[in-house]
Amino acid sequence: MSQIEEIRAFVMVVETGSLTQAAERLGIAVSAVSRRLKDLELRLGAPLIQRTTRRMYLNEVGQGFYERCKAVLDELEAAQQEVLNSGGGLGGVLRISTPLSFGVSHMSSAIAQFMHAHPDVRIDMDLSDKRVDLVAEGFDLAIRIGVLSDSSLIAKKISTVRHIPCASPDFLARYPEITKPEDLESAPALVYSNDKTPNDWRYRGPDGKAGVLRVTPKLSASNGDVLREAAISGLGVTSLPNFLHYDAINNGLLKPVLTDYEWTEYDVYAVYPKTTILPKRTRAFVDFISTRYGMDPYWNKIHA
Repeated sequence: MSQIEEIRAFVMVVETGSLTQAAERLGIAVSAVSRRLKDLELRLGAPLIQRTTRRMYLNEVGQGFYERCKAVLDELEAAQQEVLNSGGGLGGVLRISTPLSFGVSHMSSAIAQFMHAHPDVRIDMDLSDKRVDLVAEGFDLAIRIGVLSDSSLIAKKISTVRHIPCASPDFLARYPEITKPEDLESAPALVYSNDKTPNDWRYRGPDGKAGVLRVTPKLSASNGDVLREAAISGLGVTSLPNFLHYDAINNGLLKPVLTDYEWTEYDVYAVYPKTTILPKRTRAFVDFISTRYGMDPYWNKIHA
């Protein structure tokens, strides 16, 4: 077994905290990871990882060795990418994390188009609204919408989304007229439960004055597609990012309310770990989706 493979296994065990997860990431058997770790410690003549029945953790010697090994692997990866980036074509695996609804509605077609243009690129796509740890979980990049909190990542703004409160024409026909934000406080609301304050809807009026109203949830859900369909069925008013319901609005299934007001707007980012040399396939994909969406994306084209 080569020393570099032993080191890769050691670093992966440290970063995942698990032989099983390390094996999954490396694409080998758990027994192979265990053997590589054991061979490394025997060759060095020193234990690196302390093991208990519940967890694994680095000792002092292991911590220092990990830091130097990580630097060596990063430098090796950078050297390899420099050579790969000097070539003409794109290849390799690109691991992408994207929010569920945005991924299904907008990323799936973008990825298909990108892969047709670059047939040697393989893509591993994770669709989930949970925030993944890009480094620990081995992702090349993630699509994130909203306020970013992880300063250890590089972020490139690729587009914007804005919230639009709306309801079905049937609901609006039988509900008292909504002429000001306060009217929404008594209306049955369909709210996105993953927001930090899902019952607070923020706005800016025609006079530029900002405000916030507290809605009464009739339905709370952690998925925007569910809320859109509930609104189409006439259950109440929802305020969703326009990438979720622009098509329903344009087809007359939903009707915006209080259109003179501006509601919450978020930026869409492609985020990726800091690295000496960004892999060519990652850079190409970020540039591709930046061009595809842009600062005035197609989901802003609402004509209802």
